[in-house]
Amino acid sequence: MKKSVLILTLLAWGLQSFAQEVIYTATLKKEQVPPVVLKAIEVDFPDYIVDALDAVPEGYDLVNVEEAAKFDSENLSNYQITISSKDQNMVAYYDEDGNLLSTVEYLKNIEPPVEITRSLASTYPGWKLSKTSFHMAKYQHGKTKEQYNLVLTKDGKKKHIHTDMNGHILK
Repeated sequence: MKKSVLILTLLAWGLQSFAQEVIYTATLKKEQVPPVVLKAIEVDFPDYIVDALDAVPEGYDLVNVEEAAKFDSENLSNYQITISSKDQNMVAYYDEDGNLLSTVEYLKNIEPPVEITRSLASTYPGWKLSKTSFHMAKYQHGKTKEQYNLVLTKDGKKKHIHTDMNGHILK
């Protein structure tokens, strides 16, 4: 029973860590996105492929469910662009003038920095690193949140660990 509760708690926490504050989006066709936004994507991310174009309500982080229901796809001002390259998936947010507001980047199975491997070796001796993913969010005005999500294994057991860029274990 304890394992079930723990697994459900970890699963819920993991899903929440990747959740966006966007409550509602409207899928768009390329023709519905302003040319200035499309050009900005090409300039900002030249080696990426656009996977999805969505509109988000203005002030998307403050939107409640009732306001989302009133969302008018004819009067768009913010865009959520899902892009990918060979090894990366990213979501970029643009305003109607083509200004990049923020990005969220996901990388899988990458080598973590030395600080993280040293921290793991001292905190979890004998455990082996089996999976890694990296989640980075960059916000307007240079604020950045970075986190490594790691899976360690030892004797058939698994541990899911989250660290910051310096190897500090996050709870």
